[in-house]
Amino acid sequence: MSNSNYHFSHDRSTIQLLNDLRLSYAVVSTGLILLGFFWNNLTGFDWQYLVLIVGIFSANVFMFVVNDFYDAPHDSKDPVKRARNLFCSPDTRKIGKVILYASLCLSLFLGAIVSLPVLLIIVLFDLLAFFYSAPPVKLRNRLYWDWIFVFLWKTLIIAASYVYFFGMDLSAGNSFMYGTLTIILLLSLISQLDNQIRDFKVDKTNDTNHSVQRLGHERSSLLKFILLIFFFAFSFMFCYLLDLYITMILILVNISLYYFVNPNKYSHVPEFISIWIVVLFLEYFTTFFTHRQQLLFSAWIIVMVCIAVIHVKRTNLFKDRTRLIDNYPSFNEILKK
Repeated sequence: MSNSNYHFSHDRSTIQLLNDLRLSYAVVSTGLILLGFFWNNLTGFDWQYLVLIVGIFSANVFMFVVNDFYDAPHDSKDPVKRARNLFCSPDTRKIGKVILYASLCLSLFLGAIVSLPVLLIIVLFDLLAFFYSAPPVKLRNRLYWDWIFVFLWKTLIIAASYVYFFGMDLSAGNSFMYGTLTIILLLSLISQLDNQIRDFKVDKTNDTNHSVQRLGHERSSLLKFILLIFFFAFSFMFCYLLDLYITMILILVNISLYYFVNPNKYSHVPEFISIWIVVLFLEYFTTFFTHRQQLLFSAWIIVMVCIAVIHVKRTNLFKDRTRLIDNYPSFNEILKK
C-alpha cells in the first residue's frame, strides 16, 4: 500500500497524540489493579505497588499500540480511524514504533522488579495483546474469541493485583471479591459488544470478521440487551445484600436513563456505570473510614454526581428524546424482532 494511503494532512499536538494513543482507556483499564488494594481492606499500598501499577499501565499501552500497528491497513480506509492511527502516517509511524517497543520493554522490566509471578502474568498479558491483533492468529477475528479476550485481558490485570497482595493463596476469596469481579467482567463484555455494534457498518466495509459481524446487528443488540438486564439485576441484588443503599439508588437512576434519554443516545447510558462502581467500593469500605474520611466520601459522591451531570450536558442525552434512530434499534424494537 502506498504512503499516500496512510498520509493525513494535519499535525498532531501533544494532547492529540496522547488522545490518539488512547491513554485514557489505558488509565481506566489499569484502575483494575486497585481491586487487590480494596480487597486487602485498603492496606499495603507501597512503592512496589506503584511499580506494579506503572507496569500494568505500560502493558495496556502496548496492547492498544500493537492493535493500531496491525490495524493500520484497515484503518487507512476510514477517515476517522486513519486520522487517529499513528501508523497510518509516515510522519508519526516512527514515534508509534518507539512507543510500541518502549511500552513492551517497560512492562516486562517493571514486572520483573515486583516479583516472578507478576512478571509471568505480564508476559501472558503482552502475548495475549499480540495474538489478539497479529496475523495469522488474530483472535479478534475468530468467533467469540474477541469476547473471551476481554475476560482474559481484565482477569490478568486483576490476577496481578490479587497475587501481589495474597500470593497464590486462592482461599483468600470472599463474597464481596467474587461479586465485584462478576460485575466488572460483565461490564467489560457489554462494553466490547457495544463498541462492535457501534462500529458495525465501518467494520463491515473493512471485512472485519469479529463476533458481532457474524451474529448480525439485530441478534447482537438483543444479546447486549439481555446482558444489561442481567447485569443491572445482579448488581442491584448484590448491593441490596450488602446494604449498599447509596449505590442501589445510583443503579436505579442509571437504569431510568433508558426511559428519559433519546434512543439515539442509548450507547452513552452504560458510561455512567463506572461512576456507581467506584461509589460501590467506597461505600462498602466506609466502616473502615475515620470521620474525616467519611466527609471525603460524601464529597466524592457529590463529585461523581457533578461528573454525571457534565456528561449528560456534553452528550445531549435528553435532546430530541422522541426521535427514533435508523441504525440502532430501541429495546422495544429489538424484542419485537
